[in-house]
Amino acid sequence: MLPGSRASEIRFLGETFLAAAERLCAARPELSVVIPAATPERRHELEALLATCPALAERLTLLDGGAREAMVAADAVLLASGTAALEAMLCHRPMLVAYRMAPATHWLAKRLVKTEWISLPNLIARESLVPELIQEAASPEAIAARLGEMLDDADGRAALEARFARMHAGLQRDASRRAAEAIEALVAGRPLPASVAPERAAEVAP
Repeated sequence: MLPGSRASEIRFLGETFLAAAERLCAARPELSVVIPAATPERRHELEALLATCPALAERLTLLDGGAREAMVAADAVLLASGTAALEAMLCHRPMLVAYRMAPATHWLAKRLVKTEWISLPNLIARESLVPELIQEAASPEAIAARLGEMLDDADGRAALEARFARMHAGLQRDASRRAAEAIEALVAGRPLPASVAPERAAEVAP
């Protein structure tokens, strides 16, 4: 679980992520949960939240950094939207993106940013590869249910890992130009160009 690198993200997501982990652990005795803390400050905030969740004490490991290593070792990753989603994609790991923010910030963002998705893997692929739960949809119950489905679907995870591997290979070709095109399109409110998702080029070519 990667609930974010900013204090605001821990404030809005920390309790929700831990409550989802409690539900999953209660239903799955074999499950282990790892949280890489982005900074010492985030670790202190997470420790304070964990003190209210004694049932997780033996099932959860809090790390100082090491997000990439934790993702590579994981069967599934729960994370806040951001660069962590791109890193999880480059690690070829199945993921669930969940995000909450202040209601006023969400209201403003919906009006300023016209996009169907918020996670970088979906924006790059221009389709819903990664499930996204935003605001009220990001409840502990919904997160636990979606992660449970993901953990039970070994074939689905393998297919997504293979798709991420193809996307990774495509992005390695002329990566700087593709990144610049993606940023320019997002800022201008345009759809991402086909060159940003090279593995789908055949689908969109005339």
